[in-house]
Amino acid sequence: MKAKESKLLKFLQGEKQFFVPIYQRTYSWLRPQCEQYWHDLLSAGRDARVDAHFLGAVVYIGRGVYTASDVSQMLVIDGQQRLTTTTLLLLALARHLGSEGEILLTSEAEDGSVSETRITAARIRENHLINRHEEGGDGFYKLMLTQSDRETLRRLLDGGPLPETPSGRVLENLAFFEERLNDESVDLRDVYRGLQKLVIVDVALEQGKDNPQLIFESMNSTGLDLKQADLIRNFMLMGLEPKAQTKLYNEYWKPMEDRFAGRDPQDFDRFVRDYLSLRVPTSTPARLDQVYASFKRYALAQGDMSGLVQDLAEMSRYYAAILDPAGVEKDADVRRALLELAALKLDVAFPFLLQVYADWQQGVIGKPEVLQVLRLIESYLFRRSVTGINSQGLNKLFPDLPRRLDRAEYVQSLQDALFELKTYLRFPRDGEFREGLLHRDLYQVKRLCAYTLLKLENHSHKEPISLGGLTIEHVMPQTENLHAEWLAMLGPDAEGVQSRYLHTLGNLTLTGYNSELSARPFVEKRDMIGGFKDSHLRLNADLAKLDEWNEAQIQARAERLADQAVKVWPALEPSEEARARADEKTRRTPRGERSVEDHLGGASTELRELFEDVREGLLVLHEDVTEHPLAVYIGYKVGTNFCDITVQPGANNLRCWLNLPYGKLVDQTGRARDVTSIGHHGNGDVEIVLRPGDDVEWFLELAGQALAYQVARVPTTLSLDTLSPEAGAALGVFEQALLDLDPALTRGATKNYIGYGRPVELIGLLRAGGVLVEIQPRDPDVLPEELFVGWEARSKDRWALPLDSTEATARAMPLIRAVHSQFEQNLAYREPAVRQLVRSLRQLFRSRGAEVKSSPSADHYLLGDRDVARLWINRGNVFLALRHPYATLENPQLLGQSRDQDGLVGWDPGYFEGRFDQPVDLSTLTLLVDQVVGANHAPVQ
Repeated sequence: MKAKESKLLKFLQGEKQFFVPIYQRTYSWLRPQCEQYWHDLLSAGRDARVDAHFLGAVVYIGRGVYTASDVSQMLVIDGQQRLTTTTLLLLALARHLGSEGEILLTSEAEDGSVSETRITAARIRENHLINRHEEGGDGFYKLMLTQSDRETLRRLLDGGPLPETPSGRVLENLAFFEERLNDESVDLRDVYRGLQKLVIVDVALEQGKDNPQLIFESMNSTGLDLKQADLIRNFMLMGLEPKAQTKLYNEYWKPMEDRFAGRDPQDFDRFVRDYLSLRVPTSTPARLDQVYASFKRYALAQGDMSGLVQDLAEMSRYYAAILDPAGVEKDADVRRALLELAALKLDVAFPFLLQVYADWQQGVIGKPEVLQVLRLIESYLFRRSVTGINSQGLNKLFPDLPRRLDRAEYVQSLQDALFELKTYLRFPRDGEFREGLLHRDLYQVKRLCAYTLLKLENHSHKEPISLGGLTIEHVMPQTENLHAEWLAMLGPDAEGVQSRYLHTLGNLTLTGYNSELSARPFVEKRDMIGGFKDSHLRLNADLAKLDEWNEAQIQARAERLADQAVKVWPALEPSEEARARADEKTRRTPRGERSVEDHLGGASTELRELFEDVREGLLVLHEDVTEHPLAVYIGYKVGTNFCDITVQPGANNLRCWLNLPYGKLVDQTGRARDVTSIGHHGNGDVEIVLRPGDDVEWFLELAGQALAYQVARVPTTLSLDTLSPEAGAALGVFEQALLDLDPALTRGATKNYIGYGRPVELIGLLRAGGVLVEIQPRDPDVLPEELFVGWEARSKDRWALPLDSTEATARAMPLIRAVHSQFEQNLAYREPAVRQLVRSLRQLFRSRGAEVKSSPSADHYLLGDRDVARLWINRGNVFLALRHPYATLENPQLLGQSRDQDGLVGWDPGYFEGRFDQPVDLSTLTLLVDQVVGANHAPVQ
């Protein structure tokens, strides 16, 4: 590899052509990048003190195609965006000058003489845009772009008519530069001087010696919007011969890209992640920003790039049907089943659905089987949502599920596999499901509420309806000031009845007359035009027959709908063999040994939700935390127990014990109880009672103190003498840097690791005589990317860095300082799905021209000085407010609700607000955001 600094204009001169191979992404610079390029170039051209402006690198390798020509052809590995943008500016300048115009540049020599240089359109074309001696062939053009961009640029350089489907990005950016050149305030001499000052790093690779793919990866480890798909495509095709590249690209890769065109740019990354989850089911699903690295490892293990591209393309066709059933799936029955499943917005099941759909398309199963499987998965996911079981473990279950199936007994083996799942992966039984339906607040999760009501309405009906203009209606109104008729009908405990049942299934229905029904008395709602008697919906048939609406009627209707729901979302029908295995396992379970599910028997939905939140928080405090369900309590330990929990369904609470002396506990709430001298089942000296609605983060902070205490108590065999001199010195420098950061940081060690902080903020793992530092930020997405340079991403949002030298501390401390600051701020740990949703929302608003101002707990989205949206962020979800009247939003999914009282200062009442917890919600939120941006007079790009 040879690298040198070159002036870009001189670099382009001579008989040469830069050829962008077919596997490279198309030209993708947007207006903001062109504006920055123009600003930098013009600033350099106007400032005589500036000798050069660095543009970046251009990496290429000789292609050696034109043997009978003087044109040297170079294959562009990196830098096509810079080359293309400069070419468009030069083309715009040549067009602006025309046949008569010129730019007169003067320069003064040391002897005082003045010379003049005349820059004409012809000179620009012959020096920088074309190879004039090659007219009539492909060698005529200095820059040969890829795919659809190529023909557009060729026609522009030739002056001929544009192709039938021109490249929009090329034309838009050319128009941008032409608009700037037509600005009377712009001096063309400054423009050309700026071009003369553009400097690149000219990187020429040597055939057979340099690895273009590795260099491409390193050059693009940061930078503009290089998608995982771009890296994957280049990796797959770069090493092939040109003919093989063209064949695979045209026959397989291009059709695959077309299937994802116009969708969320991350949909392709999700597809590859889910594809890998199926092909390597034993691995942890890759993070979306690490899909390329995972794919590369898999591809290198396979070896056959051609076969891999074909397999990927075929599976992408199936994935497209799952992503967009309405637009892709031709079978009406399968399309309806996929759409109903998609309404749950739980894409965690996509890897399994991809395999099922592939099996159907490839003839492994028939249409009846695929429909049964889709209904089973829908029932599984919906029942879990209703009963409040979180999604922990599903991302590993669904890729592994195909391995548990018997292809000869596809549906039955799936039922048996789901039947045998336990604890947090279980398929909720009818009793638990009915309990959730009767008492759960459905309305706060709009997608779940609308889906439930519509599914109940359409079940077993050959003329299903869509939501269309329907909205969710509360039979007993939401208003705080109920009409006198309502107060009389609900009885003396009217306020309590409203509080308990307002958002539950029994009180909810669908209507097209929501605003007309409003808060009217029940009889008026029943008898008016558009009322329950006048409704065409089956959901309202029972309401039409009633004369009053009170607690007893709400409960009765909830019971009827719950009975219907058990049929709509059916339970499993396991085989006799599966039942026998379960019975045998129960019979063989030693006395006193229990499962987590045994402890949760009889627990309410709210208590189960609380336990799952606490459980998940404890398990992520440290990677070595293990869970041990015993006869009376559930223990959590790292070496020894640091927390024990007893589930008490009768009292509807969790009784927790922390294993550290009460006097060493730091608790500003005063809720912890000293039980040192009181007998109890757990191991701890501190007792805490948690009830539904309590702050889990507060408890986990105390549990972290108990964990740190137990880690520090364990005798250690670690000493600097056991490490190599280099590792010992590195650890010493590192620990001194930690003390300089915070003298109060505690240190505890075991034979396996050192823990620092209270609670544990980071650890040092002993690895082959050295130390591997591992850290888990509370929220990595708010930290700059440069802080993670040198760190290796690991599971559970952890990063690791080896202390292999004393200099390693300098690499480690920037991220450690940032993470320590998050702990100091009590910043809550956020679920990966929440962080992904927040990141996507920020990108969405920025792409619409909004400024994003972020704090640790909230975002403000501004158009000019006007805030058009706000986002509050916590561990498990986000709360979004949009500055737009809820009633006038086009909102087919019935997301969110109207905020009519106690709203944000300066915002008119009735604006949109809603709570969301999944990245998939972004696809439906985009429609709302575009309306908000449009209403606030911001240009949508």
